[in-house]
Order: sequence, then structure tokens, then C-alpha cells
Amino acid sequence: MENGVSILIASRQEIYLEKTIRDVLSNAEGEIEVIVELDGYLPNPQIVLNDNRVTFIHNPISIGQRQCINHAASIAKGKYIMKCDAHCSFDKGFDVKLAVDCEPSWTVIPRMYNLDIETWKPKFHKLTDYMYISSPTAEKPFRAEYYTGSEYRRVHSNPKLIDDTMACMGPCWFMHKDRFFEQGGCDEGHGGWGGMSVEVSLKAWLSGGSLKVNKKTWFAHYFRGGVGFPYHISGHDVDKARKYSQDLWLNDKWDKATRKLQWVVDKFQPPTWEKKVQTDMYQVFYSHILREGYIPTWRGVRCIKLPTDLILYSQILWDNKPDILIECGTGFGGSTLFYADCFNTIGKGHVISIDKLNRGQPPHSRITYINGRMTACDTLATVKDLIKGKTVMVVLDGNHYRKQVKRELYFYTPMVTRGQFIVVEDIYRKSGLTQRAGHGGEAVDWFFKTKLSKNFKKEPIDEQFLYCISKGGWIRRL
Repeated sequence: MENGVSILIASRQEIYLEKTIRDVLSNAEGEIEVIVELDGYLPNPQIVLNDNRVTFIHNPISIGQRQCINHAASIAKGKYIMKCDAHCSFDKGFDVKLAVDCEPSWTVIPRMYNLDIETWKPKFHKLTDYMYISSPTAEKPFRAEYYTGSEYRRVHSNPKLIDDTMACMGPCWFMHKDRFFEQGGCDEGHGGWGGMSVEVSLKAWLSGGSLKVNKKTWFAHYFRGGVGFPYHISGHDVDKARKYSQDLWLNDKWDKATRKLQWVVDKFQPPTWEKKVQTDMYQVFYSHILREGYIPTWRGVRCIKLPTDLILYSQILWDNKPDILIECGTGFGGSTLFYADCFNTIGKGHVISIDKLNRGQPPHSRITYINGRMTACDTLATVKDLIKGKTVMVVLDGNHYRKQVKRELYFYTPMVTRGQFIVVEDIYRKSGLTQRAGHGGEAVDWFFKTKLSKNFKKEPIDEQFLYCISKGGWIRRL
């Protein structure tokens, strides 16, 4: 099972276990094994399956869900593991679809529907792609919650087929088996039951990875509602798990974390948490310049960039070493000079900087200035002549309104060579003007809905910094 999937089911007095196993076996299309941990009971009537892909393990005394999953994972033979509850149905080919889109640092969930146990089919109107973790002061504190009302409509209108989600419910998740053990498996300090959804979600994010929903496939989960669990769950044990969970995550005690919980809260801005003021860093930057009279410079030339952006550019130029960097929007020339100095350090490279205004920008042997509009025919023709046979990176840092950025994306993305970036600056800038004319972020959204984006992918390299003017605008050609 070099590339197979091990499906782990922890079962305790589950009346739908056999139907779940048969559903898994009939809908899987790749190499799988199913490891079922019978936790403190034996099914009655006995389950009879003539399929060597299924292994039953009987624990005479109940040890708990987490302990069962850890044990099943320890004997799993697959490259991937998928944990699922014993009352679920699945999409055809779910295993292959999940494995194809699962990077080593990801935890992936299929989109979730409610299961109709009478028909054993999904209730397609009961869809959940996105969830969030409630705040410790919420009515139901620190647990996975559903978006509702307008928030539900807003988050579920996202067309991305593979997308970030803050949290999942926990009945089904998928990851590389090695990743599971790197995260320490299931934390048995919680006890046997409770807090699974928060643990899975926060381990994905705080470890430096991601929790993704894969909308290309689905599972359906039976929510027992008023029927309740088929076995007794101690209220004391549940409270213990929740207290342990809150202490672990709210106090940043997980020893394998590379991020803080606040990072996740800042990223998703979930309901019930105290809202941080959403500031436009571009406006804060400029207001600071105007109020304090501070003019940032690079070697004496005005350079209107956040330091974090300059660090990102220096890293990418060093790593990718393009022959040409096209800069749309010279301004005063400080960033142009910075790029040229980076190329000097590298020992190769040239900047082509375009602006319709000539402000007496600094000369440099590695800079060619073009005075003109970025998308004018003569400008584009000149640029194309200069980049023939070269590896090319592009920075869009001129007019940041939606229409202009769309034009620049249309004309300049074909110039970007494989492995290099096109960077859209200031994509979340919001002001009175951009509310009417739209901003670059809307142009990026448009771009990824067109055929132009076929060979391009957003790269989250800016996640290492909380604030960047170019945050969310790094797009790589594959």
C-alpha cells in the first residue's frame, strides 16, 4: 500500500457500523484498508464480510476514541490515513480525490452533508464546507461552530474548490500518515472523547500547515440529534476534555506549534471573538508619513514600501534569480534601486521599470526606465523586445484600481516565465475611491476565474509576516 489509504474507524456500540464499512468498500476506487477498532463491545449480530481489506480489532474494555485512532494508525500500512465515524456515507472515489489534493502539510476534510439514515443518502441542502472555533467567552465556548445566516451565505459563496477553513466538526479528516505522527497523533491528555474537532483543526494550523476543505468530494454524517449517543458519555469526562483543550490551546502550550492561536484568529476573524480593528496598512503607512514627516528611503531615494515587503522581494529574487524584473509603477525609484541592488548582490539580473511620469529616478547599470502607460501598445512592444529569451518576474505597483490591474494581469501574465512570480501590490487597499472603482484584490479574484490563470497559483509566502502591502498578491507560474 505504498500510495494507499488506511481508513480508521473507532466504533463503540454503533448500529450503523456495517453500513458504513460497506459504503466505504463500495465507493473507494484506490488501494485501501479499513481498520475497525471495536471499543469495549462486539457487534450483535456479528458483521460478516468476505473482504480481506477489513481488519477488526476488539478491545474488551473501552479505551476511548483517541486511543483507538492512535492504535489503528500505528498498524496502518497506507501512505495516508482517514479517520471517519461509524455512521457515514461517501462519494464515489472519495479516497482518490482526497489523496490527489493533499499536500504533506495539509489536513483535508471532504465537504460535509447530513446523512439521511433511512435512504442512506446525503441531505444535499444540509451542506457544511466551513466552520469556525468559537471564543472562550461564547455561549458555547471554544468548540467548532457552524456559520449561520448572512455569514453562512458569505463564506459558502466562495468558489474555490480547495480552500482554507478555520475548523471542522471532526467526524472525517484525511492526512499523510507521517504528518499524523509528526503532530503527536491524537492527544490522549484530553481523555477518550471530546475536543476532537478543535484538536484536529488547531494542530493543522499551529503546526505551520493548513486545514483545507476539498469540495471535489464529500461525505455525509449522521447527526443523532435528540436520539443521543448509543452509549453513556460521562459529563465529567466531557468537561475534563474541554478544560484540557482550552488550557492547551488558549495558553499556547502545544510544544509542536510554530504559530500562536492569535495567528489563526487574525487570519479568519471568526464570529464571537473580539474583533481586531481591520486597518488598511497602506493608509496607516501614508498617514504616518504625512503626520510625522517621515520619508522612507533606500540609499537616499524615496521608497514607499513596508520593510516586510522588501524582505520578501529580496528572498524571492535570491531564490529564483530571474533575468528580468518588470516593475509597473516606478514612483520615485526607491524600490527600483532596491531591486537593482539585490541583483548586484546576486551577480545577475536587470530591472525594467515603467511609469508615465519621469521624476528623475536614479540611474543604475541594472535599470532600464520606460516612460509611458503600462498597457500602451508601444510600451508592451518595447518590453517584449527586451525580455526575449529571458526568465521574467513582474511586479504590478502602479494604479491599484480594479480595471487597471485587470489590464495589467491580462498583458503581463503571459510574460512571466515558469517558476517565477507576478506580484499584485496593495490588493486590499480600501478607501473612498476604491469602494467605487474597486481595488486590485478584486482584479486578482477575476483573474482566477478566467482561463488566464490556468498555469498560475497563489503562493502564501507572505504568511511569515502579519502585515505586507503585497499580502495575498504573490502568484507563481507553474
